[in-house]
Amino acid sequence: MLILRCSSSASSIHELVKLAAGMLVLKPDAARTKKELEFAFFLADQEFAQGTNISGKLSNEAMLFLANETNFSSAARKAGAKSCRDFVLISKENVPIGKLKRVLLLTRVKKLDLPEWGKKKEEYYDWELAVERMALSRIRN
Repeated sequence: MLILRCSSSASSIHELVKLAAGMLVLKPDAARTKKELEFAFFLADQEFAQGTNISGKLSNEAMLFLANETNFSSAARKAGAKSCRDFVLISKENVPIGKLKRVLLLTRVKKLDLPEWGKKKEEYYDWELAVERMALSRIRN
């Protein structure tokens, strides 16, 4: 998994998201731990395997899980990047940074070293609570 903090000279966030097809473009505080991101992609993969996915794209499905939403507009407002000047780019696959710079018009790129587990709150780590919220977000009454 590739996690980068970036800036881009793209004309708008919509252009950037189109250029970053297949990757997540999140606001910086939406990416909290590696385990949380890994599990969002895992749950998205499971939804596609079962044919119960909401979105047609794996990255969008992962964003739905990260935002604990079933509506993509709400998920984008909650977790999606707001500006091309500062965002986090997440790719499930390792992509050469040089290629990303060229395709996404990146002006600043820094590998982000997120904590594996996050902070411990009483008996549970941050990522465990986030995963529980993600899993429960798809339960319908």
